[in-house]
Amino acid sequence: MTWMSTLEKADKIGLTGGSYWLAMPVLMYEAEPEWVINVRNSVVESLDYYVIGDDGSYQKAHSGYDAPYEFLFDYGRQVELNYGVEYWLIVRMESRYFSSVPKVELNAYGEHKRSSDLEAMAVILCLGGLLFIALYNLLIYTSILDRAFLYYGLYVLVYFVGWGLTFHIPAHLMSFHNLELHHLFFIGLPIFNILFYKHFLQLPEYSPQLWYLSKVLLWACVIALPTSIFLVSHTALIASVLIMLWIALAITCGNVCLLKGFSPARYFIFAFTCLLLPAVIILPGNLGLTPDFFAYAELATLVGGTADALLLSLALANKIKLLSEERKTYIETLGEAWEKVRQDRLTQLPNRHAFDEFMQSETLLGKDAKQTQHLFLLDLDGLKQVNHQLGHQEGDCLLQYAAKQLTAICDGFENTSLFRIGGDNFVILVSVEQTPDIEARLAELSITIEKEGGKDTGLSYGYALNQDANDASEWLRTADMNMYIRKAEKRRLKHSQSRTIPMDSLV
Repeated sequence: MTWMSTLEKADKIGLTGGSYWLAMPVLMYEAEPEWVINVRNSVVESLDYYVIGDDGSYQKAHSGYDAPYEFLFDYGRQVELNYGVEYWLIVRMESRYFSSVPKVELNAYGEHKRSSDLEAMAVILCLGGLLFIALYNLLIYTSILDRAFLYYGLYVLVYFVGWGLTFHIPAHLMSFHNLELHHLFFIGLPIFNILFYKHFLQLPEYSPQLWYLSKVLLWACVIALPTSIFLVSHTALIASVLIMLWIALAITCGNVCLLKGFSPARYFIFAFTCLLLPAVIILPGNLGLTPDFFAYAELATLVGGTADALLLSLALANKIKLLSEERKTYIETLGEAWEKVRQDRLTQLPNRHAFDEFMQSETLLGKDAKQTQHLFLLDLDGLKQVNHQLGHQEGDCLLQYAAKQLTAICDGFENTSLFRIGGDNFVILVSVEQTPDIEARLAELSITIEKEGGKDTGLSYGYALNQDANDASEWLRTADMNMYIRKAEKRRLKHSQSRTIPMDSLV
């Protein structure tokens, strides 16, 4: 083939694009007549396949980025090769860039169709998973407004679009052909992911230095975005370098935050490990530094990226779980603190704050009161004298004893409420029907307290009806007035008894 002598020999295919011819002789020694010739491992804008046999046969097929599929997601074209015939297989490939070194394959039709169908199924599953994860996290963001979910959803959505373009889905479904946009999305990946892990890892708080490096890389990616359009031949190399730096920096950030105590970072590290493993093998090949070790490099990267997206979703779910547990603990702690605020420390009874809260929450005053109730205001007599003469410890013991006895009294009646609202003051809320029995029990308790606490101790009380009061203050004030009236009568009675001289004492 004399035309080959007119071509310049190339030692390797340049990743910055160009036009190349590949010619190879093939002696067909198998009886299978149906074969597929295919170029894989890179986006190629234009492909021409020529099959020339020594029996005078000639076949030509066109494929590439702009051509329709014959086999889903690859550039394969069916050719006929007869047993015993020697052929020249000639491939002409032309593209403005090659994302990796293209590989030419010649496989039996049945074998190629099976592998092509399996690869197509894997691609569709991965892309469907990416789209679902993206939309799911964006939906979560609309409900909780956590920016980590917003940037993560956008990150996965950009990843989905980038791989959709790589496998030419918009080109074949919507006749949308624009090679300049392919690496625009891959360069955009680090941008949204850095914004994601800033919020997810709380990076500015855990490591300001790594956040500074992340911002530098973020702005480098922003500046590099136009290269996808204006430096098409070099954009694959630029994207590969930026992605390698991003993955290395992201894993470093995750490890640092994990070491500093942020436990959800472990899922973040697992996720980027899934992305790192194929990247370590594939990206150097994309840069031309090493040979390609995978026959399905693009699919391997897509699968790794989908696993990364899934594990990052688990990381976010774990973060939500931790936040939920923290919120539950906070609510429980707040509830315990609230109960302590509403409880008297000495007697363990509800205190004045609890009483005021109860009165505000209950509609039981005035003519609208559904049930008639009495508010008993009780005063522990002689407490000051006990404190002065015997000490505050004895006074506290007397208060605790009175509280215990009052609790026992209230436990014997239904729908009663007991509060300690001040130093020596208690409040009992009872129904009107229970009032006589309560008064009898309080009279007994007063005698018991006088025996426990000594002379001048006891219990005084006054009560008021809820229907006679328009608000809680008036109700309590009326009971207070009645209590002091009873106290005055009690003092007069004791005074008159002390002035009475028994007849048998006269001489």
